[in-house]
Formats: sequence, C-alpha cells, structure tokens
Amino acid sequence: MNNGLHLEKTMANQSTTGFGLRPLRKVGQNDNNAGLGEWKKAASTTAIDHHDLVLLAATGYVVVATAGIGVVNALGSLNGAFYTDPSTQKPTWSNWAPNNAATDMTCLVNDDPKQMFEMRTNLTSTTQADAGGTAPIVDNAGSGAPNYISGFTFGTVTTAANQVKLLGITRDTQNQDVAVSGSVWRVMICSHILGNNIAGI
Repeated sequence: MNNGLHLEKTMANQSTTGFGLRPLRKVGQNDNNAGLGEWKKAASTTAIDHHDLVLLAATGYVVVATAGIGVVNALGSLNGAFYTDPSTQKPTWSNWAPNNAATDMTCLVNDDPKQMFEMRTNLTSTTQADAGGTAPIVDNAGSGAPNYISGFTFGTVTTAANQVKLLGITRDTQNQDVAVSGSVWRVMICSHILGNNIAGI
C-alpha cells in the first residue's frame, strides 16, 4: 500500500555504450527542419559510422573526427551516404559511409551550427555544474555490422576549447543518472566550421 504517495526511484543508466551525436532539435528559437547538408567523401578513405562526428578537411572532403582533433573545423553528425557501389555499379544508400572505391560518395550531415545533439559520456559521474562546460570526444569503436552505429562518447569536462559544449542532462529518465557511468547529455558542437567568426581551413 502506498497511501497515494509517488516515490521516485533513482536507476542506473540503460547503457554505457556510446552512440555518437544523435540529433535532437535546434538550440533556441531556430526552426527545427531536420535538414541535412551534402558533403563529399574521398574514395578509399576511413569509414564514417552513423552519427560519428565529421570534420571538413583542408582537402574539401569530410573525414571522421578523432580524439583531440577538430576543435575548429567540426561539421556535424553523419546521417548516411549515397554513392555508386563500385562492385555492382548500382546507386546505393547507406546509413554509414564505408571505405570503398566510390568516387561519387555524398555524405548527408546534420550540419546546422545550432543543432542540438544527445551524447553519452564515458565519465563515471557528472554533475549539473558541468552544463556550460566543454569536452573532447572519445572515439570508441562503433557497433560494426549490420548497423554501423557510432561508439563516440565525450570525455573530461573543462572550460578549454574542445569539440562539444554541454547544455544539460537529457530528459530521458532512463539515462539521466549523473551519479553513475553513462549519463546522456544534450550538447552542441563548439567552433562549428559554418559558425560566425570562424576562420577558413
């Protein structure tokens, strides 16, 4: 018998496995149109998993981000890729961007500088005071076949230049336990290549 009382139970987070930068909505009053930018990926370059953080390289092609790189040329989160399959010569859509010899691969990227994402941390705990701080990505391996989902998480929160800025804890009650590993936070990309006052590459 609970006498009409509602008792909240603190639960551990669902997982500690990363899923990259999962688009949520736009920051502020911007229209949430879920649009995607089209960017080229060079043939036979490192694969990019679904929701990996991607950078715009000096070559003009997108590449997957790695830990400690991309403070000023981060572009967004990979949604998928369209290309002509080098083996079958057929038009192909994939939710990731594989490493193959396709010379016409176009990556679709959540590339709005005001895009808000959800991202899991690899830290053993976080606090509300981390909101407003910045963090580097941790480029964990993705899930592999068949879905090729990103394994990226974010690491130690600081005030230094970094890859993502923390906006607040997720509203998902199954992943908001900051006292244990694997909490999920709302983040946005720092120093976005398409943002204001950002130098070219």
